Amino acid sequence: MLKYLPGILIIQAATIAMTLAATKSADLELWLAVLLLALIIGLVTAFWFASIASHAKKDALANAKDEFSKEREKLRVNAERQKTRIIRKSHEEIRKETNRAHARSSFKLGAGFIGIVAAGSLMIFSQLLTLGLLTLAVGGGALGGYLMRVRQEVAARHKEDFAISNGTKPVIEIQPVKGDSS
Repeated sequence: MLKYLPGILIIQAATIAMTLAATKSADLELWLAVLLLALIIGLVTAFWFASIASHAKKDALANAKDEFSKEREKLRVNAERQKTRIIRKSHEEIRKETNRAHARSSFKLGAGFIGIVAAGSLMIFSQLLTLGLLTLAVGGGALGGYLMRVRQEVAARHKEDFAISNGTKPVIEIQPVKGDSS
């Protein structure tokens, strides 16, 4: 509103000055000139006000765009944080389930290994020395292979956890499904 005040005051001052100048004369041409001059001043002022309004509208539009882009970026950052939090939470759940499964399988493996050792020992004590030693060797080889696999999986899991904590590797990789082109 204050942007238009100087223009309004200039128009009023010019109109008053022209009216006072024209009232001292009874000449019709002077009245027409004053009227034409008032019309021109009014048109120039109208264009001036339109220019002020146009700039104000552009400024308001730019401010609104800036606010919307800031809000959009804020939403995008919050969504990314939530996504990361959900991914880490699901990764922790997967790791807990994996550890439980490993514990169950380790228990089963231990029980199986104890069974094999018991069977091999029983065979050795019951005079089946070759079959007993063979059973113990197979059991030891199976246990050694399992332990090597577990060690490799633990190393790979630690490497993956390190990569995830550094943000270099996504936890879940999604591959696009290729449909048939029929």
